[in-house]
Amino acid sequence: MNERFNHLHASQAEKLQFINFLTHYDGAVNREDLIHRFGISKATATNLIAAYNQIMPNNLRYNIRHKRYETSNEFKPNPNVKLLIDRMPIYTMPKLHSSVENEGVEKIALISRAIQRNLTLLITYNSVSSGTNKRQIIPVAFADNLLRWHLRAYDRKRQKFIDFVLTRIQKVSLIRDDVIQPHEHPNNDQQWHLFIDLIIKPHPHNLADFHSFDLGKECYWIRIRAAMASYFLKLWGVDCTKSASLRGKEYQYRLANLKEVSEVVNLELAPGYNSET
Repeated sequence: MNERFNHLHASQAEKLQFINFLTHYDGAVNREDLIHRFGISKATATNLIAAYNQIMPNNLRYNIRHKRYETSNEFKPNPNVKLLIDRMPIYTMPKLHSSVENEGVEKIALISRAIQRNLTLLITYNSVSSGTNKRQIIPVAFADNLLRWHLRAYDRKRQKFIDFVLTRIQKVSLIRDDVIQPHEHPNNDQQWHLFIDLIIKPHPHNLADFHSFDLGKECYWIRIRAAMASYFLKLWGVDCTKSASLRGKEYQYRLANLKEVSEVVNLELAPGYNSET
C-alpha cells in the first residue's frame, strides 16, 4: 500500500500512514486521534479520513454509536506499515535501556485489536509443560520483560489470569459473538492493575562491586505492576532471601521490603525466595 501514497505530499502521506496504523493496531480511528497527533483542525482531519477512504475504500466502516471508523470485514493490512510503539497497548518494565523486537507483526496487530475492544481469542499455544494445545483467552496487555514479550490474558483452561510467551503463540483467531464473563474481564486482573514499590538496595556481600552506590545512591524505588515484579527481580538478580544470604557476583542487589512485597506478589521466580520462610 505504500506505493499508493507515493504520489502524495510527504506530510499528507505521513498522516494517511498514521490512519492506516491506527486501523491496523487499534482497530479504529476518529478525528480526535489525528487532531491530537498532528495539531490539525477538525475539517482537515475529516478530509484526511475521506482521502484514506478513497485510496482504501474497503478498509473502514463508520460506527455511528461510537462515532469512529473501525476496521471492516474486508480490511487488508499493509505489511509495510511502520510500527509505532507509543500507540501500542504495551506496558514495559522499568529498565536501563530499551529494546523491542518486531516479531510477528500481524499476530501482534490482531491481539492488539482484541485488547482494545475486549474480545476473545482462540490461540494455538506451545506450552513447555503440556505441549501444543488450543486455548481460549481474553487478552489484557502486552508486556516486555527485556528478554521477551509476554501476553497477559485470562486463560479459560486454567481459569485465571496468566502470562503467555508471545513467541509460543503459533496461531491466533478471533472468537466472534463471544460473551465475556465478569470474572474474565481484563479489568478484574488484580495483579496487572495493582502497582507496588520495590525497594532495591545494594547487596551487603557485593558492595565493593556496586558502582552505582559509589555515587551516593542508597536505594532504588521501583514502581511496577505486581504481575511484572517477579520478572524484574529475576532479571536484575535481586536477592529475595530474608537475610540476603545468596552468594555470587550475579547478586548485586537485595529486596529491602521483602515482607510487604511477598504479601501481594507471587515471587516464585525471584532469586532465593522461599514462601515457607
